[in-house]
Amino acid sequence: MKIIITEEQFNQLQESDKIKRIVNTMLNDDELSIDEIMTYTGLDEREIIELLGGWDKMIEKAYQLMDRTFDTMDYDFSGGYDFRFKVQRHSDYEEDMETLVDCSVESDGKVTLMDNMETHYLKDLEGDYDLWWEVEGEVRNLIYDILHKEVIKKTGIRVDINNCWIEE
Repeated sequence: MKIIITEEQFNQLQESDKIKRIVNTMLNDDELSIDEIMTYTGLDEREIIELLGGWDKMIEKAYQLMDRTFDTMDYDFSGGYDFRFKVQRHSDYEEDMETLVDCSVESDGKVTLMDNMETHYLKDLEGDYDLWWEVEGEVRNLIYDILHKEVIKKTGIRVDINNCWIEE
């Protein structure tokens, strides 16, 4: 079977392939986010995601990116926190392209408190309500920042933290 297309249609196909290669190259640059690619190319988020294979492929990529143990020491924005965490479970994604995740923090995680420069195991602080509410919020924010850098910027899939706990 032969398909006949016009020269204009052929040029559009070639242009689309060039844009796809450019977007793929840009996404492989760890410093560029989907938002920045949108700015540089003039494409919207949906167009970029479609060029990269669609939402299902980006969801799959997001899950692959989250399928490892993250270490806060690999990031220069971890402050006084030193712990490893793993995404344990995630919800099915919805139309708004957001997924909720549960994260476990390894029991040997530590924090150095800036007011007295003392280092404490996170698991030891859970019982101190006056301090734990703040530490827990900072742990969740740090996990979110890491997932933003490693997943959201690279896939456009929004990840929010549902539950977070210290392993026993």
